[in-house]
Amino acid sequence: MLLIRPQMTDLNSNIPGLQTASFAVRMAPTMNRKSFLQLFCCLLMGATLVSCAGTNSQSAANWPGKKFTTVRAFVYDCDADKTVGFFQKDGKVSKGVINGTGAALNAGQVTQLMKTLTTPTPRQAHTACFIPHHAFVFYGADGGVVGHVEVCFTCDIHRSFPAGLPKHVNMTELWNLLGELDVARGEGRKFYQDLYKRTCNLR
Repeated sequence: MLLIRPQMTDLNSNIPGLQTASFAVRMAPTMNRKSFLQLFCCLLMGATLVSCAGTNSQSAANWPGKKFTTVRAFVYDCDADKTVGFFQKDGKVSKGVINGTGAALNAGQVTQLMKTLTTPTPRQAHTACFIPHHAFVFYGADGGVVGHVEVCFTCDIHRSFPAGLPKHVNMTELWNLLGELDVARGEGRKFYQDLYKRTCNLR
């Protein structure tokens, strides 16, 4: 017969609020070594899952890991440059930027954006492609970029740099925020390609 007495103890002071069940196990003579090891492995796995969940949540809440003072929203034609990324491999902004220096978010909009980006939602169906046409860029007090998020509404996928945000977030809230900022939105690659061409002709 196996008797289990749960005791809650804080096992890691480096992870705020994380507590793991510590079990005092008393084995009866009939319990063999193999059974005990199986039980021990199950308990260890459970503690590990709780620890990882807490760490991921903490990581998202602290994203991008550096202080930022300004956030700007951009729309761009991801096919206008060598890669689909908002920032190219040489660190330069994509040639396909359509709205110049971007649309600056006010304090309330920044709060809403961070809430949306750091709050995980249930798994969403999406395609395997990634053709982003929008980006949120976070700037520090010195004007340097401390992080950015590229968003593909065609595929319902976003990617953050640095990594650390939930994989699934409320894409509708991001779409609506762009509308509030008067940042162009549309469907399909052609919409952004045509918009970019018209913008270039006006320059």
